[in-house]
Amino acid sequence: MKTTFKLFALIFTLFAFVACSDDDDGDSGPAEFTVTAISPESGTVGTEITITGTDFPTDASEIALTFGGISATINSLTATQIMTTVPAGATSGGVSIVANGFTKSTPTTFTVLSDLVEATASNIPAPTTGGGQGAPDEGPFTKFSFETGAVTDSDTEWDIAFRATAIAINGGTATGTNDEPERNGNAGVALIEDVLFSEVTTAEGLTYVQDASGAFAIAPLSDQGWYNYNPATFVVTPIPGTVLVFRTHDGKYAKVEILSYYRDAPAEPNAFVDESRLYTFNYIYNPNEGETGLE
Repeated sequence: MKTTFKLFALIFTLFAFVACSDDDDGDSGPAEFTVTAISPESGTVGTEITITGTDFPTDASEIALTFGGISATINSLTATQIMTTVPAGATSGGVSIVANGFTKSTPTTFTVLSDLVEATASNIPAPTTGGGQGAPDEGPFTKFSFETGAVTDSDTEWDIAFRATAIAINGGTATGTNDEPERNGNAGVALIEDVLFSEVTTAEGLTYVQDASGAFAIAPLSDQGWYNYNPATFVVTPIPGTVLVFRTHDGKYAKVEILSYYRDAPAEPNAFVDESRLYTFNYIYNPNEGETGLE
């Protein structure tokens, strides 16, 4: 009888121990999650972002997600993946995730990019004081900055410059013509033929040419650069399918499609009626350091 009682007591003790152990496991709290990657690592506001890891809560209300302190909305969620978009006002830096009493950051920082600038520059003057047909062009070039999207008088903060049919770039050296601006940047240009403006999507992989002694990088001659000249009508017309991709003076990128050489870009210019030496062009400028995308 005593043996039976001792055996019963032993079984009861073991049962109680196991029960206590189970209770202890239940009190251990939620698992600590991990963050392994963020993709992509850069993007503009509104870009879709994927954060991967383990043991994320599957209820979005249990997660606080911020980009540089700015709250982001979780679009979809699993235990291993968070889908979100870059919120307005976000700044470059760490992406923070707070959940289950833990705070973690992505293993790499996120770079918030500025939107591409897509615009049309109209009636950019390119006067010359040359002595007429066959005489050399003279007078200052009109300088243009892609960063500001406007004509500039700066000696350094310019990218391209216009005088008559010549386009100078702020890179290389002076060609030797009169009244040229000083080249003090690292601009270059690649001329692409037989393409649509929309088809040029990146500045990467192109060969960039700079102005040099005796030669502009963009030849200012009919059929050799950006335009054709019709001696019967005296009209200068941009060559269809020609896109100019510029590396700016400070190493950023822009693409240009010249639309007209006449005031207000008439569809059928008349050299005897329409004022010339006024450029109109479409451009897309990427203001982000090290980024080559142009769409």
